[in-house]
Amino acid sequence: MNRKQRRAAPKHSPPSGDPAGELFAQAVRSQQQNQLAEAARLYKRLLVLRPDHAEAHNNLGRVLHAQGKLTDASAHFAQALALMPQLFEQSGGICATLVGLLPPIGEAMRRANAAWPKRLTLDQLLGSAGLSAISADPMLLCLLQSVPAREVSLERVLTSLRLSLLDAAIDPGMPFSAADLAFCCALAKQCFINEYIFATTAGEDAQVEHLQAAIGAAIAAGTPLVPVTLAALAMYRPLHGLPFATSLLEQTWPPALDDVLTQQLREPSHERELRAAIPRVTPIEDEVSLRVRQQYEESPYPRWIQIPSGIESSTIDMHLRGLFPTAAFTPLGKTEDLEILVAGCGTGRHAIWVAQRFQDARVLAVDLSVSSLCFAKRKTPAPLLERIEYAQGDILKLGTVGRSFDVVDASGVLHHMADPLDGWRRLLAVLRPGGVMHLGLYSELGRRDVVAARAFIAERKFAPTPADIRRCRQDLLETSLRSVTRFHDFFSTSECRDLLFHVQESRMTIPAIKAFLIANGLKFIGFVFDRAVLKRYQTLFADAGWSMTDLDRWHEEETKYPDTFASMYQFWVQKA
Repeated sequence: MNRKQRRAAPKHSPPSGDPAGELFAQAVRSQQQNQLAEAARLYKRLLVLRPDHAEAHNNLGRVLHAQGKLTDASAHFAQALALMPQLFEQSGGICATLVGLLPPIGEAMRRANAAWPKRLTLDQLLGSAGLSAISADPMLLCLLQSVPAREVSLERVLTSLRLSLLDAAIDPGMPFSAADLAFCCALAKQCFINEYIFATTAGEDAQVEHLQAAIGAAIAAGTPLVPVTLAALAMYRPLHGLPFATSLLEQTWPPALDDVLTQQLREPSHERELRAAIPRVTPIEDEVSLRVRQQYEESPYPRWIQIPSGIESSTIDMHLRGLFPTAAFTPLGKTEDLEILVAGCGTGRHAIWVAQRFQDARVLAVDLSVSSLCFAKRKTPAPLLERIEYAQGDILKLGTVGRSFDVVDASGVLHHMADPLDGWRRLLAVLRPGGVMHLGLYSELGRRDVVAARAFIAERKFAPTPADIRRCRQDLLETSLRSVTRFHDFFSTSECRDLLFHVQESRMTIPAIKAFLIANGLKFIGFVFDRAVLKRYQTLFADAGWSMTDLDRWHEEETKYPDTFASMYQFWVQKA
């Protein structure tokens, strides 16, 4: 698991003396002893007392799954995901669980994959049961409305289903049940979340054009719309971009469709209203900064739905000691008024986590893109808005702001600058003596398949447009470069653009990082790893008598295992 997954992973709580804690401990013991009926009874009793207990829902889902009660298990897994959305980061496990709970979706994935690029009909995908075989499954509905579908076979099922539902929606004689409409709306939400990344055919595009024209004509004539036709259009195009968008809010719709209008009309409208409230703290004049800003104005990154829950607040010293139990760093000793800069905050998810995680922290979250900042501000819970200040600015100019910070977080931003090391130095200038910095930098070795994919894109002359991104993805899937599907970013348009089409990308090596640390008097505290990798390297380093902060040894290990830092070098340093 990675860092986010470790925070999300269920932990067996000891008895706490309160009824809920005692029930949970008893239920866990019964589950461990394979006393499934008793475990289920105890978890259900606990959930009467604590219906928001995410781990109890998750464990009860496992128990019910083992008992063969698949629909009930799906409902409790969906509850666990809704209560603890960081679990969605475990996309492989989520998909495997879904297939185990919903055999028809697993069979549909096999069929869709075998037939691709041919689109299968509902009957070909799901047999005689049709859409009803999957349309009411709680976990599938939760997934569709929460995160991009991050598995190629599942994406192909949804792509085929979308076309079948489009065909059905424009057939005036086709009946649609309330469950069918609800599923169409969930799929429309999925398509908006992934920014319409699913492949289309020329005939399909023509059908959508015809449907949009027909809906526009009906609205102009005052003719009532059949709700499923609007849901079908929302599966292909964001409603806020339509010329008749505002008139849609003047009508009353079924609840599932009204939720789609909230997602695709009301929330984007709110973000536009916020633009005037975002202050600019520095000018943006650097040529690369201007190009990067333009990319993120067009494609805010990343789009997300729910913030992590259950984040325990602690001091920065406690956090670092938890990550690096044996590291030699000088404690900051700050238990209040912790000043944090999140440089390149994007759409705010990480800035929100920082404000949740660090006790009594005040956060300045800066980004080049106003569109990203408006998304961030809309998504920030009201209590945290008092502690997070969002502002537009350029890292290269932050020295002019006249502020300094105890902590600087610059994960995933410096490698999008013309000179990442110059950007790093600029951030060090606003970090207080003894302050700590968290960085995330792309690895030259870890992103070798991304580099190859970018060369493939340049050779084929794909442009960073939604249509070309869709076509490029399909071409890549037919080559050895399909390995880039290991990145979650492959499964939505703005994220795929960030992954493969970025206007500026640099990569780093461990020797270059070491040289910078020495030149700037920085103490290396340690790399942040997922648990499995960390355990492997802790054992290796301990057996060899090496230090976990020995960057020469880390370079040797990365050379031997080039996927060690496939995502990024994530690490902490301290300023002397």
